[in-house]
Amino acid sequence: MNPEIPGFYYDPEKKKYFKIQPNHASPPGAQYSQESVKRKRHEQEEQEKQAHVSRRIARETVLKPSFLHHALISVDREVGTRLFSAAELQDRQASIYVSQLKRTKLHQFEPWPGPCNIRHVLRHPRSGILITTGIQGNASSVSICFPDNEEEKWTYNQTMERLLFREPYRLSSISLSHTGYLLATMDSGPQGESFLSPRLLPNPDEGGDYRWPSQFLHPIRIRTTQTLWCSAACPTGDKALFAVGTSDGLHTLEGQSSHWTLSQKPLPKEQSNRGQGFRRHGNSSHASVQAVEWLTSDVIASGLRNSSVFLYDVRSGENSLRLQHSQSVTKIRKVDPWRIVVGGYNSVEMYDIRFAAGGLQHKPKPMSGSHISSRPYLSFRDFSPEEIPDFDVSIELGLLACASDDRKVRFFSLNTGKSVRSPLLNTPYRRPITGLCFEATGEMSPLGPQTPSLLVSSQATVDQWVW
Repeated sequence: MNPEIPGFYYDPEKKKYFKIQPNHASPPGAQYSQESVKRKRHEQEEQEKQAHVSRRIARETVLKPSFLHHALISVDREVGTRLFSAAELQDRQASIYVSQLKRTKLHQFEPWPGPCNIRHVLRHPRSGILITTGIQGNASSVSICFPDNEEEKWTYNQTMERLLFREPYRLSSISLSHTGYLLATMDSGPQGESFLSPRLLPNPDEGGDYRWPSQFLHPIRIRTTQTLWCSAACPTGDKALFAVGTSDGLHTLEGQSSHWTLSQKPLPKEQSNRGQGFRRHGNSSHASVQAVEWLTSDVIASGLRNSSVFLYDVRSGENSLRLQHSQSVTKIRKVDPWRIVVGGYNSVEMYDIRFAAGGLQHKPKPMSGSHISSRPYLSFRDFSPEEIPDFDVSIELGLLACASDDRKVRFFSLNTGKSVRSPLLNTPYRRPITGLCFEATGEMSPLGPQTPSLLVSSQATVDQWVW
């Protein structure tokens, strides 16, 4: 505090001393007349008194305990028991949820024209349309089943089944966009050709009937020469946008109605340079993208056959090699914008892409004993998949579900990697489990499940696991 000098006033804003002028000698409105200085000092004293009172009130006021707002939730903190982190609390909730799961048959597709094995299963969250892909001999098919909207919840019967198409191709993937477009990727045709088929699914009208738009009575076919491995739909946007993994790198398919654009995206420089001086094969491991996943509406994670995982930014067109899995990448699932679960033929691990990529091999060979993989953020060591491995994650529950080799659905915590027990493990399926799909509750219709559910397909049957 600056010392007080008789006959002078210290202005804290200007940080200077000013001589106090007599009232009769100072002009009207002078800042440093005796009357003005007296008024300023009085205001300063009042401000100091108010600040002192405020500090005293804050110091002596008894605050309401936080546990009184949520007595049952926070009572453990007040009595001095161990606090639970958000991850631990989510694990406890997931364990309780899994213990109460009930397995019900959702629908059994008619085996026409012969026995069918379902390979993929999805459900439209708003319309309730059940979508499956099947394998019948040397042909693949895409079938849908419309729900009965007259009931209090979605129910399905074989009279509401529709076959979208059945072709002598290998159906590698299906993806459902938030815009209502369904994309099927087909390859290995009679002449070795491939095609992509986007199609708009109908929404129910006021009477609950489903009517196809006239321009979509026949599916669109976009023919390519590359082998098609996988696809994933962008979660946002006005138009449908799909990421497609092929034997010749990453592609995107964007459009609507009958106007679609298929564009190829560049591979990371580390991958592109590996092809120099070598003969390029159709399914070269350094260019074959076998798994894709949207981390955000602008970033795509792509897994290669040679175990590498790289990120592609749609906005800038740039890409970056981030990690190497222990095996060829077969599936990628997002946990959050920086953590991904990467699956191989018999291994599933979680990686955090915020860590700098280091120790990446110039020519990774996942089948070789000298292969070096990136250090995972979390490992699921009890993972023992079916012959065709499949898994899915639920961000709401913090769980990973996979089909095991003993024909059971096993759950793992996304926080610890440990197995989560379920009473349904005591009743294995008679046939191998071929498809898994978690359903979130965010955009689900009131006629659908109001809690997270899991769709499980085995042979021609689709089951629903829900509390």
